[in-house]
Amino acid sequence: MKILVTTDFSENSKGAIRFVQTLARQTENIEVIFYHAIFIMQPTRWSDVFFKAYKNEEMERLSSDLKKFVYALIGKHKSKFATIKFVVDNCVSTEKDIISYAEKNKIDFICIATQGAGMLRKIMGTHTSYLVNNSKTPVMVIPSHYRAKTLKKATYLSDFENLKNEVIKITQLSKEIALQIEVLHYSSIVMANKKFEINKALFNTKEFEHIKLNIQKNNLELSLVERITKYVQKSKPELLIMFTNREKGFFESLFLPSKSAQLTYTTKVPVLIFSK
Repeated sequence: MKILVTTDFSENSKGAIRFVQTLARQTENIEVIFYHAIFIMQPTRWSDVFFKAYKNEEMERLSSDLKKFVYALIGKHKSKFATIKFVVDNCVSTEKDIISYAEKNKIDFICIATQGAGMLRKIMGTHTSYLVNNSKTPVMVIPSHYRAKTLKKATYLSDFENLKNEVIKITQLSKEIALQIEVLHYSSIVMANKKFEINKALFNTKEFEHIKLNIQKNNLELSLVERITKYVQKSKPELLIMFTNREKGFFESLFLPSKSAQLTYTTKVPVLIFSK
């Protein structure tokens, strides 16, 4: 399992580093690349030769700083990662280059920390939102304040549109780290009853025997964000999982502001987002 962890050397970015360290405690099959992006512009008065020497020196310095930053947090000899790699990338568009690097190097997950409370709302309109909406590689969004905690249970928020295939993707991770999966579905009058019953029947098969189904009634007095936030606070999963369709409205209906979503919603759990 290869994970790309982005960092800008800030306190806020440490949450992502702590999260992958948690994963490393639950499986030995973790390869991690700590990634820092910077754009070094060539002044017009500098010659190409001088700029090249300066850029190389800066990249070496930043590579050293990256190692110091990470090891100061995880401990140089305490890590259980299978392999560790440090990458400093000189790029113009940070988000696009992160996506490109992940695809070229066959990364399984991109891991990024997000700042502040109300993560479920603030994920939109940030650097993270670009990755979520454009990356084919699944994105792990980690609260900046995250502290190491064994991952025992994950809540997968499902719209029941592609349940079987999405569960297959999730179980690749859950089997690796012995994670219990719960499927959370909010009933909808839009979905045909036949399709709904077919999805429910999947949980009687051997493939789904260790997966719990939790169907909740829609409470129209609350926004979907409010419902999820309340549920997470009550059930306390260590991870929230969802899928986003770039062309459809499910993810947007979850995150875009609405009259009932003007409040600050807070979740303290990491969120794993796959592309449909």
